[in-house]
Amino acid sequence: MMFLALETSLADVPTGAVAELRAFGIVEADIAAAFELQQKQRSCGVPVLPLAVICGVRPLERGTKTGLSHTASRLIGTKPRVRISRGGTHVTGRPVWANSVRTGDAAEAEFVRPVSFDQLKELRRAIHLMFERARDLAAEARQGGALTPEQHKLTLFTRSCRDMLLKIVDELRYRKGWCVPSYETLMRWTRLGRRTVKYSLDRLRELGLLEWIRRYDYTRDSQHGARSEQTSNLYRCHVPQWIGKMIGLFSPVPEDETQRRADSLEQHADMLASVGAIERRRLMPDDPAQRAALILAAERSAARQASDAYPRGCNNGTAPHTVLYSISTEKRSCPSRATIQP
Repeated sequence: MMFLALETSLADVPTGAVAELRAFGIVEADIAAAFELQQKQRSCGVPVLPLAVICGVRPLERGTKTGLSHTASRLIGTKPRVRISRGGTHVTGRPVWANSVRTGDAAEAEFVRPVSFDQLKELRRAIHLMFERARDLAAEARQGGALTPEQHKLTLFTRSCRDMLLKIVDELRYRKGWCVPSYETLMRWTRLGRRTVKYSLDRLRELGLLEWIRRYDYTRDSQHGARSEQTSNLYRCHVPQWIGKMIGLFSPVPEDETQRRADSLEQHADMLASVGAIERRRLMPDDPAQRAALILAAERSAARQASDAYPRGCNNGTAPHTVLYSISTEKRSCPSRATIQP
């Protein structure tokens, strides 16, 4: 499989562009890959796209000519879905939070991550290891020990955070990723007060262990008309890489798994480019980092397909394929093809 070789470092990218893309959540590897794609566009003499457009942060202006493949151009030209920028008001006077997702929308299904039984065991083990590590670091800090910023951040993982995360992980496994408990349900699960529940959720979100999206219900009837009402949040959890390294949980990803993930991402990008514009806008993720990964995967897929399209016989100095060479040798040496000389 052919990948875009990263011959440039992040130091070559303008500082302002790096800061802008990092603010949208784009990782350094994708920024470097997008910058190298710009360099290739300059060397080929085609129009050079901004880094924000290549990474999917800003949409492509209509009528702009690009030097990218057809698949990547279709993904770049897809605008993100418009979320609610300000809250509405229910008939009872209760407000609806801004940037909430309507229940039943495609963005809600994209956010869900089912948890298998093996993942459940790993998550529960990681939670207990995090609590033990956080307790040891807190004791070390009380004795005057110097902690790194990451170690000091892990000390926020208290007993209430541990109990709440264990309950949420069990619910994720039981509900196949659809974990939508209300604050009252979390209070009943953990036997904590409402303020402690809110404080623990904020700590888990700050550590990167828990994330959620707000949701609202939209209804229409002849009596009250159209109305929106805030409902419970949708949660999902994962262990960040820096915490996994600190507690000794994660091992290096094997090369075949990395290749499998890259192949899956390219297939997803090709599928998105093949559907219509309306369906593609609905299926494209809202996260800028995920959009950038899909665009770069589409470019890798197009480069690989272009390299596979050229026959091997057209390349000077390239040996014939081993299978074809063995077949031709076998045909020449086959006794049945021997000719009788007159």
